Amino acid sequence: MNILKRIGGTLMLPAAVFVVMMILCYSHGKMYFGTWMMWKTLIVDIAVSVTCALGIGLQFKCGRFDFSGGAIMLVAGILAGNIARDNGNNVVLMIALAMGICIGLSLLVSFLYVFGRLPIIIATIGMAMLYEAITCLLYGGAGVNLVPNMTLRIFATFPYVLIPMILAIAIYAFYSYFTTTGKQAVLLSNNQQSAVNIGINENKNVIISYLFSGILFGLATIIWLTKDIHKASFSSLSTVGELFTNILPVFIGLMLMNFCGDTIGTLMGSLTLCLLNYGLKAVFSNETGSAIATVVTGIFILVLNVISAQGMNWISMLKKAFRRREV
Repeated sequence: MNILKRIGGTLMLPAAVFVVMMILCYSHGKMYFGTWMMWKTLIVDIAVSVTCALGIGLQFKCGRFDFSGGAIMLVAGILAGNIARDNGNNVVLMIALAMGICIGLSLLVSFLYVFGRLPIIIATIGMAMLYEAITCLLYGGAGVNLVPNMTLRIFATFPYVLIPMILAIAIYAFYSYFTTTGKQAVLLSNNQQSAVNIGINENKNVIISYLFSGILFGLATIIWLTKDIHKASFSSLSTVGELFTNILPVFIGLMLMNFCGDTIGTLMGSLTLCLLNYGLKAVFSNETGSAIATVVTGIFILVLNVISAQGMNWISMLKKAFRRREV
């Protein structure tokens, strides 16, 4: 019975959203919702969402907001994509560069935080602005466009997109459950000073966590790089908003962690939000659908947070009210 409760709790949100969106789409004549062709498209969106969410979520669970991830991915994407294309559409070179650059830039952020003794917000925002400025200098600020390149965009197509996504989930789970640093993350997020006082080496924790973040951002870049056209960042912190749209699955993952842990919970969060966005954009026009999806997603997350925080109190109040009526 406990297993069934866990499975039900894990699947309740994506299942509910799927049913509601299917009814909405079918009522508007969009009969392709729920078909295999839809899932092939949606899985790519889910892969981008969950890999980015895991990269952000790894620092979030340590009690740190990292604003540099989007800029790191953009620098890595521009360099890896253009260099790989100029060297005979070399997929292996693209993967190696994306992973290496993301790891290297992530470690630089950790070094600035550790040795510069700056607040994490200042350190990550400062490095985000620096990396964004670099994108304007690379290849004349042209960015990267690999959408028509069928060789390099292989990992933005089904089923190959599953490879980096599954690797990202496995690496996040390994960090969280099988490394000392990952297990210490809960203590640091709850009370950083107390954790340091009992002997946790925060500097070591930061550097190792950013190493793993870099790996996750590298896997995300492999998919994200070839899915759309990416331009250089000519306005400050433009990459922050794009990346932080993917923090929403992390919040859902934290709500579901009692049923399935935050790793699978984040995957379910990405699935839920991608279904919601896909359904709304299918029913409405592109611009209207995007605007409505943004509003509905915000309300959806707000309601979930309120229910998660106050749900048990409401249930307790209802039970007391029924008992009084019985008396």
